[in-house]
Amino acid sequence: MVATSKLADCVPLELFGLTCVRDLSADEVLARLDVAGQAPHPAFTDEEAIQHFGHGFEAPAVRVCSSGGWTVLLDVEAHGRLLQTPVLTRLSVGTEAVSVWKLLDSTTQISHARDGELLAHFDAWTFEPAEGSAPSRLNGALTDVGFFLEENWESEEWSAPAMALLALEQEFGLVLPPEIAHGPLPTVSLQHLQG
Repeated sequence: MVATSKLADCVPLELFGLTCVRDLSADEVLARLDVAGQAPHPAFTDEEAIQHFGHGFEAPAVRVCSSGGWTVLLDVEAHGRLLQTPVLTRLSVGTEAVSVWKLLDSTTQISHARDGELLAHFDAWTFEPAEGSAPSRLNGALTDVGFFLEENWESEEWSAPAMALLALEQEFGLVLPPEIAHGPLPTVSLQHLQG
């Protein structure tokens, strides 16, 4: 039986972006994203955010909350802007940040940064371990959930996005109750971040 991820209940597995920053308040994270001028931030559910900002990459936005010592940023419509190295490394200065992104029929990608440096990037499409200046922590987490076992890729029970979330959940202690993830959350535009 394949282990299940609680984070998988927080996002639609075929289309999501989830980025977490350790030990910074939501306000500090938003300041690093240069969105302070947008306050007060409207509180939207994911569906309400899509209605407000629209579909696709033209109007990227994130919903923001805090849980378990992490500030969690949930992409509206899986734009993946926070997975970009310059953005993730800026979020990680003086702390650490992890990001996972899945776009419909595309691959699952994960990045881990600490103290302003990208430590590891993993692209499930390649079937290869993560690369970077210090990928061992992420590779260990991916190994523990069976990412590099061929029989898992052939199993109908195994899901790369769900296992990516489980790996981050186990290795980094990420927790997010689904009722918070699906409820109204402060929402900000990331239109200023280049795609």
